[in-house]
Amino acid sequence: MSVLYVEPFGGMAGDMFLAACLDLGDSRFDLAQLRAFCREFLGAAVSLETRTVQRGALRATHLSVATIESAAARAPVGAVGAPQQDPGLVPVELAFHVLEAQGGAIERGLADLLELAARAPLSARGHERAARVLRRIAEAEARVHGLDPERVHFHELGALDTLVDVCGAVYALESLGVERVYASAPLVGSGTIRCAHGEVPVPAPGTAELLKGVPWTAGASGERTTPTGAALLAALVDSFEPPAGFSSERIGYGAGTRDPKDGPANALRVQLGRAVGASGVAGADPATREAWLLECNLDDASGEEVGFLLGELRAAGALEAWTQALSMKKDRPGVLVAALCRAEQRAALEQPFWAHTPSLGVRWTRVERTELAREEIVVELRGAKVRVKVRRAPGRTPTALDLSPEHDDLAALARATGVALRDLEREAIGLALGRFR
Repeated sequence: MSVLYVEPFGGMAGDMFLAACLDLGDSRFDLAQLRAFCREFLGAAVSLETRTVQRGALRATHLSVATIESAAARAPVGAVGAPQQDPGLVPVELAFHVLEAQGGAIERGLADLLELAARAPLSARGHERAARVLRRIAEAEARVHGLDPERVHFHELGALDTLVDVCGAVYALESLGVERVYASAPLVGSGTIRCAHGEVPVPAPGTAELLKGVPWTAGASGERTTPTGAALLAALVDSFEPPAGFSSERIGYGAGTRDPKDGPANALRVQLGRAVGASGVAGADPATREAWLLECNLDDASGEEVGFLLGELRAAGALEAWTQALSMKKDRPGVLVAALCRAEQRAALEQPFWAHTPSLGVRWTRVERTELAREEIVVELRGAKVRVKVRRAPGRTPTALDLSPEHDDLAALARATGVALRDLEREAIGLALGRFR
């Protein structure tokens, strides 16, 4: 199973995470690919360049993002070495999106960002993950300012910067084949910072909301973890405990723009590797992990509302979500809505109940799951790439029972070729089995 271990020992921001992933030196995710990815859904509205910089005693990669909202790229501090530039990308107006100027500043709401993110060349799961991060940011800011999430504007965060950070992070995980993300507690900083709403404490109010249920540490002056960085951690990390039985294969460092002299270096480390079982074979042994079971009985919600609720629970990070028919008080038919999640996602899974049902409360039960390791491989089938999930059962080489081709890939190929879905599934499994013989 491919694992990414994120260590925000010096802070966490979206551009730092992307820079660290680029610094891994993996051919599956490099600057040219990231530029092409952004160009596909943002046109020429952004330009990207990287530099090698020094942060304390560490050499790291710094990523600069120039957008139509900030005509000049941020100047990296302490740069050494020449930047990799893309002269063909000049920030210009988006041809497919009309920007609204309010008070001289460009502001976009959640709906605008979700619309643009939906154009990104990501998988169905990738789109769901990116939307989850964006919603978390909007909901956190809404709680701080007493607004509806749809009325939150991304002017201070920088809407296009946010899209590059969020969609780019999801694209990095997909490109690198990461199946599980672990992280250590991020350094948030200390003191106060000045923003559009005046002087506020560190972590900033929006960041503090996003880090509810997430362990963090204080120290070093100024802001070290940004709202976008906090949202990526809260929405994409599977566990804030070190991975057990982890074998690191590549290490990357991403630099923040500031180079403060106090505290740890303003940098983030990521390690890409594999989960290793007790036997030393990758993914050989099942692992027992803590999960939380959420339950709520409803007898006053329509079928459409319940279906929408399940979708929101999955978008909020549920490992699983399901319903079961009930007979409730006064012999009314009802439904049990249930979901499983990690401890750090409990608050996020409660929100859809308060927002979309009349429920007065939900129940939580700690459970344990025994989980087999998984990985994803890609096979070439009739000229197309098909992803196949591989279950690693202990003590045996994968069999057909352990292989599950991605339905979306098979469906697209079935439409393109006219071949039956079931026939394509058999072919994909056969090709995948060949990898293990």
